[in-house]
Amino acid sequence: MMPLTPYAGPQHQLREFLYRYDPAVQSLALGLRKVVHEEMAPCHERIFSMRHTVSMVYSGTAKVIKDGICIITVHKKHVNLLFFRGSELSASANMLIGTGKRMRHVALKKLSELDRPEIRACLREARRVAGLKRPARGTAKEVVTTVKASAPAPLPYSRWMSRRSPDG
Repeated sequence: MMPLTPYAGPQHQLREFLYRYDPAVQSLALGLRKVVHEEMAPCHERIFSMRHTVSMVYSGTAKVIKDGICIITVHKKHVNLLFFRGSELSASANMLIGTGKRMRHVALKKLSELDRPEIRACLREARRVAGLKRPARGTAKEVVTTVKASAPAPLPYSRWMSRRSPDG
């Protein structure tokens, strides 16, 4: 993977983060991101890469983690769309997976699944549950995107073992 350049825009940095995934998963992630932008804007987006996933968190405020509405997580063979207050959503509740107190998600494995109307219905309802209203017609649909630098790559097992102390 190429190192991040200091002047690269968010779209370029996201593509660098997604480079390690299969092209079909990359397309699915970017397609889902487009759907989320269409339904959530105006909003704030925070993109970050962890060791095993790339995440895109969406909120109505700059406090994206604290006031989060939904999150896209990219995995090796699928993409998840998580709703922070998913247990409160009635739209297509049978589509959402999870038994936790609040969070629910839907796993997407094919690009064609982005055409499911339930996905947009859940996004709209999540927006309403969060207390956000749609802007008046003609208002610019702006998404404020920030990118957090990626986490360091995990050490290969052989290098990790050499750094351990002899005491264990």
